[in-house]
Amino acid sequence: MNTSIVTPEQVRNFLLTRYAERITGGGKSHAEVPDTFDFLLEGIIDSFGVLEMVGAVEEEFGIELDMSGLVAEELTVLGPLARYVAVKVNAQRASEGPARPSA
Repeated sequence: MNTSIVTPEQVRNFLLTRYAERITGGGKSHAEVPDTFDFLLEGIIDSFGVLEMVGAVEEEFGIELDMSGLVAEELTVLGPLARYVAVKVNAQRASEGPARPSA
């Protein structure tokens, strides 16, 4: 079990790395991408890509996201999504408690 804390910056870096080719193709470097960057509105992903992005985040961080806690308009916005994922990952890991030795 992974018990390390996940920061919004780690989630941000994961997303920016995953979509780096499409983002830099639009003339932006990672450092230039603001928290208000919307993957959908910027044409980086389409509506199907939203599902792929959520699946990639879930796989990378070992969680299942309940998107009902995130405002629908922020689902594809870098900053709010990164913060939401970090909070959810850390809450899930905290609720699982420390790993127990196997018998």
